[in-house]
Amino acid sequence: MNHEEHDNYVVEMKPLTASTTCKGQAKGRGLTLAHRQGPCSPLAANRQSRNSKLIFRRDQSRVDSINIQGQSRALTAGNYGENARLPVRVLSPGTSEFVVTVGLGTPKVDLPLIFDTGSDITWAKCMPCPNCYPQQGPLFEPSESTTSSNPPCSASKCTYSIDYADGSHSDGYYVRDLLTLTPEYQFQDFIFGCSENYSNDFGATSGVLGLGQGDHTLISSVESKFSTIFCYCIPSSESSNGYLLFGSEALSNCQTKNTTPLIFDQDDPSFYFVNLVGIALGNQKFSLSSESPPPKTIIDSGTTFTRLPPSIYNAVREEFNKYMSKYPKAKSPSTMDTCYDLRGQENVNLPTVTLQFEKTDVTLDPSAVVWRDNDDAQVCLAFKPNPERPDPKRPDRVIIGNVQQRNLNILFNIQDEEFHFGRGDCAN
Repeated sequence: MNHEEHDNYVVEMKPLTASTTCKGQAKGRGLTLAHRQGPCSPLAANRQSRNSKLIFRRDQSRVDSINIQGQSRALTAGNYGENARLPVRVLSPGTSEFVVTVGLGTPKVDLPLIFDTGSDITWAKCMPCPNCYPQQGPLFEPSESTTSSNPPCSASKCTYSIDYADGSHSDGYYVRDLLTLTPEYQFQDFIFGCSENYSNDFGATSGVLGLGQGDHTLISSVESKFSTIFCYCIPSSESSNGYLLFGSEALSNCQTKNTTPLIFDQDDPSFYFVNLVGIALGNQKFSLSSESPPPKTIIDSGTTFTRLPPSIYNAVREEFNKYMSKYPKAKSPSTMDTCYDLRGQENVNLPTVTLQFEKTDVTLDPSAVVWRDNDDAQVCLAFKPNPERPDPKRPDRVIIGNVQQRNLNILFNIQDEEFHFGRGDCAN
């Protein structure tokens, strides 16, 4: 149980550690959002235990790729019409820790796909795939689906090729088939990538569910029924499920008065940008307007840890150390640089952390303040600094990662250009 006392939380140590059993889904709403390595994972026996070193490496690869200006390319893909070009982000979705199960084809094949708000393409592993790694999870075979067809292309097959920043890849062709989100929501003629050559980095997942912005993303494909509105809640523990909601259901469950404008950026049209003006830790506030030029802020489900400009991070870290001064410091694992040893502690005092956006403030869940591995008694500040900018004239990037999004309802109202933030219902 967490007790908020003004500028800090008193948090029991035990809930900071994930349970080995699944505690189910909050209210059974919408699509289930599950940690792919947790006990709620649809990957069942094929899932692997959490590997922090791998998470750190993939996370840094994704951040590096986001920070590289203009690192995207377009591929000729038929038009889904003549001479059309589809943007393909050079990111690292393998870092995303959450999966959503959707159905493709007739009869329906349920596929656990990586949930990624920074990817503008949905693709699934397909058969036949003679050059692929042995696949643990389900595969999609277009020839077995009675509703499968080729998109209208200038060539016999619309092909795609994605090279991700961490070295992983997916190559294949586009197909058109029935998409089933729930029994009530089915979409004919959904166009997605059918991968016939992919690296082993995606594990037992069946591909990527792209929820980024663009003309050919999942959001644009379901616009007729759901407008361009969706909401998700990332659970505070691996042993709980979150949810993904669309349209009116997203509005009824996630809409609040806590809104901030959605910002569009021509340099990165796939991402969702907001204006983060400051961050408060306890009673201390740190303004991002002191940065010159002011940083651009991305809300990204595929990044694990929030990245801050170095000067802001150093100030936050210093204040965090003051709050934690009664606990002994611990050796930091990998790239985490601010850790404490809490052996023998039943409770821990954590400072409240509030993200201050244009027009609204959002206080983070206690589970979003620190990172803890398994049964280890060590906790680390769950923020990281960006590298120094090579070009001081270009704005820094703040990336709000999925750890800081825990147990928040985050509503993307693209048509009204708004984000809504509220307390979620997917706590453990």
